[in-house]
Amino acid sequence: MSAEKIFVGRNDELKQFKKVLERPRGEAVLVVGQAGMGKTWLVNEMAGIAESHPELKCGWVRYEVTKEDSVDSRLALMMADAFEAASNPGKFWGGDDRGKRQWLALFKASKAIPGVGNAIDAIRELASSLKFEPSKDTRQQFIEKMKLISGKMPENGRVIFIVDPEKYMQEKSDQSWAIIVRSLPEKIKLVFAQRPEDVLVESETFDELNNVERIPEKRLSVLEKKAVEELLGLRAGEVGHTVKQLDKVLGRYKGHPYALGAALDLVAAGTKLEELPRKPEPTKFAEVQWKKVCKSGDDAIKLFKAYAVLEVGVPDGVVEVVSGLDSDARQHLLADKYLGGLLREEGEGRRIYHAILADHILGQIGEDENKEYHKRAVEVYREKLSAAKKAQSKPDALAAMRLAEHVLASEGPEAFVYAVLNESGKLLKNLGLLDAVESSLLRALRIVKADSREEAAVLGNLGLIYGTRGDLDKAEEMHKKSLEISEKLGRLEGTANQCGNLGLIYMARGELDKAEEMHKKALEIAEEIGHQEIMASEYGNLGLIYRKRGELDKAEEMFRSGLKIDEKLGRLEGMAAKYGNLGLIYGTRGELDKAEEMFYKILEIHKQIGSKEGMANDYGNLGIVYRSRGDLDKAEKMFNKILKIHEDLGHKEGIANDYYNLGLVYEKRGDVRKARDYWDNALELYKKIGMPHMIEKVAGLIEGIDTE
Repeated sequence: MSAEKIFVGRNDELKQFKKVLERPRGEAVLVVGQAGMGKTWLVNEMAGIAESHPELKCGWVRYEVTKEDSVDSRLALMMADAFEAASNPGKFWGGDDRGKRQWLALFKASKAIPGVGNAIDAIRELASSLKFEPSKDTRQQFIEKMKLISGKMPENGRVIFIVDPEKYMQEKSDQSWAIIVRSLPEKIKLVFAQRPEDVLVESETFDELNNVERIPEKRLSVLEKKAVEELLGLRAGEVGHTVKQLDKVLGRYKGHPYALGAALDLVAAGTKLEELPRKPEPTKFAEVQWKKVCKSGDDAIKLFKAYAVLEVGVPDGVVEVVSGLDSDARQHLLADKYLGGLLREEGEGRRIYHAILADHILGQIGEDENKEYHKRAVEVYREKLSAAKKAQSKPDALAAMRLAEHVLASEGPEAFVYAVLNESGKLLKNLGLLDAVESSLLRALRIVKADSREEAAVLGNLGLIYGTRGDLDKAEEMHKKSLEISEKLGRLEGTANQCGNLGLIYMARGELDKAEEMHKKALEIAEEIGHQEIMASEYGNLGLIYRKRGELDKAEEMFRSGLKIDEKLGRLEGMAAKYGNLGLIYGTRGELDKAEEMFYKILEIHKQIGSKEGMANDYGNLGIVYRSRGDLDKAEKMFNKILKIHEDLGHKEGIANDYYNLGLVYEKRGDVRKARDYWDNALELYKKIGMPHMIEKVAGLIEGIDTE
């Protein structure tokens, strides 16, 4: 019998958990124990019990968090995983991404949408509703999506989220977790593994919640004698000793889970009973485990040092680069039962099975060697991100999340700030993981010198994050502080950028005069220093202001001035934005041929950069042009193209809008029966995703037509 599949004891704890499962109410479970008491072992067994429950339909997902992970960044990643898994189920059924496989199994096990033909269809039905919106409150979104999943599940359905800290959670994160737990809908359970001194255990706020259960009531203790005897009996044959022989030596460990498991694995790998540590001290066992690894040779040492430095679960290719080993060498080492047993699956790959051992290994790495391992991690993550950029594909989330941490360890605090500002922060923002960006920026803010160029840059980037979320007051505060520092330092480029950012805040508020003043000031500075990119952006921003005011000639002049610079610089995104705005101006004027020309130009750019959502928007604008012109066949063709893209993306709201527009095309043709069919489909989807204004609008259209 394999050691990793053996679980003994903890019967009272498991009975307690079964009762929690049987209750439909949303609640949290705290599993508390010192390092080495088997918290991860227990919560994994809880997941197994839920999965195989004879009466309940349970699915579970496991997430590990580090001290650097904020609650919001973890929730955002969970929602992003759920959406991606639901959007592309075929990609993840047999894939390497463990988290997304678990989400798929969760949807399937809990029968997320009763009545849908099969699991894949059921998952796709949920996809668009699970999409994380970075501009909205993360915690509120998480609760809303949990309510959606809960409402779609049968009465005996349950969803379990396991949150297992790598060591400890981020300080003061208990308040945010309390908000989540307090609002958990029925059928949703959160299981937290905690050390006795961790934030949730010591939190008065968390302790006052009435839907939190501790398992056990105090904290995990050692295994009872009966459980130890069972474990020894199950492994006696494997380790080549009788139960009596094992009990004589291992009895001194008094049922300590880490010590017992480590001792049995060591004996199975050839360690003599008399060579085992005298006391059940986890750190002493980690020392012996490491010595055993070292006896396997230099390659084993390099491999496990790499795993310790990488800290979280990583793909095999990453650990190979960091360790300096090729795939064959890594596989050969991990084929050894003992060495392979020191790892566990986590996240996108594997990691050392316990922080106690990982910490001991880190303590054996010298300063220069440690920096070298972190440097290799930086290189492999940068290469992953660079490859994604060249392929114009989505950045690797793990690489973006971990890059700055390894930069900090290998290059120091100043390099960490640079990486956050110029590398990982931008990529995480593109991935919609704004909370992770904010967390990194706030750490950078504690590092930079007051009134420095770097502080101005960090504040400006925080302003962009808050602005994207819609927190305009906080965004304005950050941009004003950044502007003040830039002006004090005489940094014209920074001054221009922050004037432009403040202009965007005022434009979002509808304060167009203040916005115009800021953008003109930014443009003036950019022209003075010859900064072409800022000039192009500010011409575009002024164009938006004039278009909002209805001053179409001035708007066109601004967009064309900016477009000229973008074309010169080859700035595709800037070109696309300005072509689109010019198209809208011409459409408003009724100059449909010129509008059509602009929308085709932007379509070519979106095809070039592979932006499906951009292409869908372009087809929509072209469809409106053709419908306005009376060319209904072309309009129908465009709206069908959008429909195909939205179906591929699982974008439910987009599909509903496409049905609505196709209905308008058929109504204009006089084919009211076909129009009614499309509007019926649109209405059904709008009701599912909860869009009251569109429900009312489409219902009115249906009521107003006569299909007799």
